[in-house]
Amino acid sequence: MIESRYWKEELRRIADSVRRVARPPRWTERALCIVERDLMIGFFLLRRLIELHRVSSAISNKQVRIFCYKARGKAVTKMNGHRIWELYDMENEDALTKKPLYVSNQFVHAYTSFVARDESRNWSDAILVSDFDRNDCIWRVPVAEIESLFREASKDYPHEVNFQFNQKTGDYDVRTN
Repeated sequence: MIESRYWKEELRRIADSVRRVARPPRWTERALCIVERDLMIGFFLLRRLIELHRVSSAISNKQVRIFCYKARGKAVTKMNGHRIWELYDMENEDALTKKPLYVSNQFVHAYTSFVARDESRNWSDAILVSDFDRNDCIWRVPVAEIESLFREASKDYPHEVNFQFNQKTGDYDVRTN
């Protein structure tokens, strides 16, 4: 990536598209598909910005508040993945924090995903699970957390990079400020 500004402009556009507004447009299949697509692309952009150290360590180490619903023990398959109320204990959630790279991977590797609206018709939550976690739990990620994360990352331009060789991995650990 030569210049991250263009990637960050897209991240900011996506953050703007999911922000809460006083009069959200009515629901359409097209609007839902565009939001699903934009969230997926946004998390891919964020993942690449983190991997290429184009955002500071403050962003890559940020704690994102997400919620977990444990699997009920039934195998999640391509034929039943949409039946989340049968497959996961949606009545009991555990609040957790995860780093942006973990959340990004949930979106990039989504096995099942839904975007929900609240009573005001604003986008409220992304509910998804990666192919890796599908038999363990499903995640609820508040859209407000996503918007905030994308907005912060879109404004973050590191001004210092430190490299420390890691004997264990045989590569450099990178820290950006």
